[in-house]
Amino acid sequence: MPKPAYQPGICNINTAEVAYRKRWGYIGSYLFIVLGGLMLLGEASWWMRLVLFLPAYVGAIGFLQARNRFCVAYAAAGQQNAREASRKPIKVSDTHYALDAIKARRLKIQASAIALLATSLLAFI
Repeated sequence: MPKPAYQPGICNINTAEVAYRKRWGYIGSYLFIVLGGLMLLGEASWWMRLVLFLPAYVGAIGFLQARNRFCVAYAAAGQQNAREASRKPIKVSDTHYALDAIKARRLKIQASAIALLATSLLAFI
């Protein structure tokens, strides 16, 4: 029997959604590198470089969501879009919502840690 597309707390997006999140991972990473480079060349103060946390977080959360096939926004809204032919998210049951919320919290913590590390390294160079 084939594995179901939606798996609570494990997978809540399809291949097209994964590609979208990966694209945002590249955008965030690119912005972090370009803005960070400009700030270093312009000798911006260390506290001004802290704004790089935002693009670093966008890049990290994008790649984490793509790798895990899991969208934190869908989890927060109690939705999923894991069926390959689907274009619109659908609601999940209350029991599944709790598992999705736990997974989303873990991904946000991981992305925050990655962004904090990257920003700290660049801020104090």
